[in-house]
Amino acid sequence: MTDSFSRDEIECSLAKLQARVDIALAPFDASSAMCCLLDMLRAVEELINLHTINWDDDEFEKQLFGFPVIRSAESMLLLRSIRKSLATRLEQPLVDRLTMLILQGAAIGMAFMLHGPAEAASGFQTLATMMGYMQSRRRHLVGLLHFIPKACRGTNLIRKEDALNVFLPIVEFNATPMMGAQYALMVKDAQKLLGIADDASAETAMLNGLFLEPERSSITEMPNSPEACQILKAMEQVPPDRLFSAAELRNDILLCEAMYAEFDLRGTEFAVAASLIRRLSKEFIEDDYWIRISTKDLARVAAEEGAALSLVAALTCGADKYMECLSSYAPLALIGDHYLSTVTQLSRFAYSWRARILDRNKRFQIRAGFMFEDVVKGALEKQGFIVQDIVRINRQEFDVVSMRAGIVWNVQCKNNFVDLARVDSDAAAFARYNRRLVRAYEKALIKELNREHLLRIKLGIEFVQHMLVSRFPVVTDNPRIVVFSRITEFAVRADGVLTASEVESSHV
Repeated sequence: MTDSFSRDEIECSLAKLQARVDIALAPFDASSAMCCLLDMLRAVEELINLHTINWDDDEFEKQLFGFPVIRSAESMLLLRSIRKSLATRLEQPLVDRLTMLILQGAAIGMAFMLHGPAEAASGFQTLATMMGYMQSRRRHLVGLLHFIPKACRGTNLIRKEDALNVFLPIVEFNATPMMGAQYALMVKDAQKLLGIADDASAETAMLNGLFLEPERSSITEMPNSPEACQILKAMEQVPPDRLFSAAELRNDILLCEAMYAEFDLRGTEFAVAASLIRRLSKEFIEDDYWIRISTKDLARVAAEEGAALSLVAALTCGADKYMECLSSYAPLALIGDHYLSTVTQLSRFAYSWRARILDRNKRFQIRAGFMFEDVVKGALEKQGFIVQDIVRINRQEFDVVSMRAGIVWNVQCKNNFVDLARVDSDAAAFARYNRRLVRAYEKALIKELNREHLLRIKLGIEFVQHMLVSRFPVVTDNPRIVVFSRITEFAVRADGVLTASEVESSHV
């Protein structure tokens, strides 16, 4: 939302969008809607992950990812050829799901092109753009999954082939604008609490470039270790013709245990969640993908595994509003007397539960801070900064000291973090946390300014600039504070800071 609206206007917009989601879902039978959305999500997840396959055929990859989805009707011969090639690597039901999703995407993409929004239509130009578009909307579709049990109160059944036409317009015309309005409210409250100008063009960079939530230390940032290698020897064989399976879910859990072995993840409450999920993946699995378990069986299994009340509660969402559902990592959705889920939902939950457990570990917080510095160093080096081998000067520690064009760039790395689920749907809570961080960051920058003489003496360079990178996506008007999800823009931000500094100097 780039226009400036009052808080009341934004809240009114949120209420209207919420009502429109309620109205859109109300006529449908909950069981039918849930099954169709889960089936559609399976195809969406498979589509997004096509890039993980090593096709070892550059020409085929060019045909596959360049396939003109929105013009599928004119390219049926090419589509048949692609189907044939896909079937040499993937099981036929998976190929059929992908084909159906492509054809559904062609139809809805054409509708978006004729009636808007144009941005959505552009997501269906090729298979590659469709993958990116669906990745950007996946979180919203999962949010609908949690909202269906409450919102669907009718008897209308949904056919599988109509699922995209039913759910994607709800996401595009209501859910996505709702998130935009919520983030606008968060920005407005944050700016007001900080006492800075009301800038409607400011953003909350909550998600990274892959539309994933920030975390203190992702699994891709963790170094390998001998202990991890030992644990990973228990990896299971996965079906080569599937992108997802129960075995892969168990491997995902094993990978978490291995990569975070130095923090004894297996010795924490994570172990109970891991054991529970492994049982679900073995005893209540259908088609090597679906999880279906009765309320009685879940209560029994949870008790047998010794699951704490907090873990049991986290398995389901139970939210009354869509924005609250959007922030949930709960893997199970209740329809009638059975919970439904998928291996991908359980994998997502296991990963988030790992973060919840480890974030209470002081040693993990410290270690994650050092790893965060390494990630920032790597990002700066890619943008032309030369990182210096400086850890401390006169017993005073520095995070990342770099140089570019004869100027020292002293960068602090703040790995502060709070679960977005706690603030994502509560603008006031976000604003309070944001103010606490920003004020602390501003004090930290002043501290660096007051000791920059140490860097001058050490490096023999007169010009020193100070920046700060925040893991948590803060709202601020301070150009020296860079949100990590926008770290690729660091050099541009640094150039702006340098220009502003030169202007200030010329007026002194």
